[in-house]
Amino acid sequence: MNNAVSWKTFHPLIWIVATAFTLLQFTLQLSSAVVINVIMRDMHLSALTGGLLSGLFYVIYTGLQIPAGILCDHFNPRPILCTCACICAAGCLVFASSHHLLGLYCGRGLIAIGSAFSFVCLTHLVREHYPKRLFTVLIGTTETLSFLAAIFGIIGLGALVNHSGWREFMQGAALMALICGIVCWHFIPQHSLLSQNGHIDRSRILSVLTNTPIWLNGLCVGLTFLLVTVFGGLWAPPFLQMKLQCTLEQASNIDAIFILGVGLSCPIFGYLANKVSSRKRLMVSGNLLSAFVLVLILYLPIHQISLMTGMMFFLGLISGAYILGYTFANELAPPNTLSTTTGFTNTLALVLTPILQPWIGHIIDVLHIGRGLELRDYQHALSILPICILIAIACLAGIKMPGSTLSR
Repeated sequence: MNNAVSWKTFHPLIWIVATAFTLLQFTLQLSSAVVINVIMRDMHLSALTGGLLSGLFYVIYTGLQIPAGILCDHFNPRPILCTCACICAAGCLVFASSHHLLGLYCGRGLIAIGSAFSFVCLTHLVREHYPKRLFTVLIGTTETLSFLAAIFGIIGLGALVNHSGWREFMQGAALMALICGIVCWHFIPQHSLLSQNGHIDRSRILSVLTNTPIWLNGLCVGLTFLLVTVFGGLWAPPFLQMKLQCTLEQASNIDAIFILGVGLSCPIFGYLANKVSSRKRLMVSGNLLSAFVLVLILYLPIHQISLMTGMMFFLGLISGAYILGYTFANELAPPNTLSTTTGFTNTLALVLTPILQPWIGHIIDVLHIGRGLELRDYQHALSILPICILIAIACLAGIKMPGSTLSR
């Protein structure tokens, strides 16, 4: 069978195997919340050390997004993904066998290096082997699967680690990484349709880094994604616990419902993007509605768990507009820089999270100095998030979209 026939035959499998590696990356990223807490207990590590061990992943992952895009623009993603899967496997084994802090840092760092290329390679393969109209739908579906993995992780990963042990869990993750590498090598075509093999042109990289619309689009994605990473990923459970006077378990379950809503919203926005006359207006509308509903959740005197659960789910359903930013990145990218632009957009999407998470915590600490923690402290601190969404809308308004009216 020749290569052209193979590509047509295995189109669905190309997305499936690339998505599988992305889900593994997301699982390894998610596992730190459970695994590192167990390690802190077993190895008597401080909270600061545990935080640094967890944060190392995000620092390396974010820093490698642009290099990942550059490599995908110039080389075939197949060897890149396979190499990264092997690096992930090595990192998991180093992490699992470590009895000292240095080994844990090395293992965590290797996992981050291997994981950093998964999403950018996935977007490159989708652009390369699928119609343009399916890009947002397929990437949105991948996001949905990732958020579903997060929900199952919240529910089951703690029990799994407690039952089998964190070292055994990491060894299993190493095996899965190797399997992903083998499957990627088998099903991803050897010859790339888009990649430009050869010398890396610095002028192309500069054309991305100096492109104002790409900056504005990336900041828009990052500012709207804060609702997921900062609110849903950290501050929603303690806020809900304080507002509803419920247990942390109940608050975490409501937060999981919000994450479910976000996951479902990504393919919905991808579908709507192909049906509406203006994707830009669709993104603005979704962001405006998200900011409004978040303000209602923060300040309305809601005390019923069922009502709050419904509102959080609805907030999640309208929060997936950020996924359209990756479609805009494709349209704004200079020639032969699609993956570089995606990597840069992903950098801006993630870089704000480690800044705003502790900043909100600092504001909460400052507000309740001299008295006990109150609901209004969370309300005032979290009010930053709807402001960030409004700033994102302003960024989007400053972008003149090229191409057809569908993107405007």
